[in-house]
Amino acid sequence: MTARVGHRRWLAASVSVLALLAATGCQSSDEPSGADTSSSSPTPTPSPTPTATSTVVEPADGPLVKVPGARMRGLSTYTRNSDFGIVQGYRDGQSGLTLAPALTDAASLDAFAKEWIRDHDGPKVQVRQEDAVVGGKYSAWHVIDETTDPQLRTHTYGVMFLDSAWLVIMRHNLDGVPEPLTDDEMQGVMDRVLLTFKTDLD
Repeated sequence: MTARVGHRRWLAASVSVLALLAATGCQSSDEPSGADTSSSSPTPTPSPTPTATSTVVEPADGPLVKVPGARMRGLSTYTRNSDFGIVQGYRDGQSGLTLAPALTDAASLDAFAKEWIRDHDGPKVQVRQEDAVVGGKYSAWHVIDETTDPQLRTHTYGVMFLDSAWLVIMRHNLDGVPEPLTDDEMQGVMDRVLLTFKTDLD
């Protein structure tokens, strides 16, 4: 677990620099309430219409990305592109993942998000999104950066649990190889990867 320390801004900036380098529904049928006495022939019962079900997300099953206190998996196509000890980065030609511990004195997830945005060029660059859930149970703030590098769309998620915090950074190469991912495909990649987040207590 990562202890909070007084020099959080210096270490947070260091982690950010290193990270930049790491380039259901169901339907029931009711029985008829009564017979139709005005007709000698029974009224046909309409066939039930299938209802839409939520898409099942398969967790990523690629390389294990582990840092102090937490771990997750990348896509099977990912290879390591950076190893700075506490910062681990994996990617392929279309997207990439960086996992790193974060230091913060913030007392809440929202305060953590505001602190991080302020220290990373402000809300015009780090655009706040709705909070997300990672690992199926951990709340995370979420920002998107499309400004710092025009060739990348960078999603950053901040997780807090007990006395620890982590950054999950997903980057999508807008000039991806063999071809760029569509918006839906980008979301699918993030859903699969974020589902695998675990702390050392899981």
